[in-house]
Amino acid sequence: MFTKGSLIRGWFSGTTVFTCFTFSDYLSANYFHDSKIPWLIGVIVATAISWSARSALKQLR
Repeated sequence: MFTKGSLIRGWFSGTTVFTCFTFSDYLSANYFHDSKIPWLIGVIVATAISWSARSALKQLR
């Protein structure tokens, strides 16, 4: 069943991943001469944010 809580959880996860990946790609292209290190840091940050917010997002119904 599609609920408002599942919509918010999906939106939060999607925007977190998109924002972290886009910002790390921007940093990589403009400041680190296309290095992959900012992208790897972005993956770690996106995972940490999604994982830490998971318990709060489960409370949504």
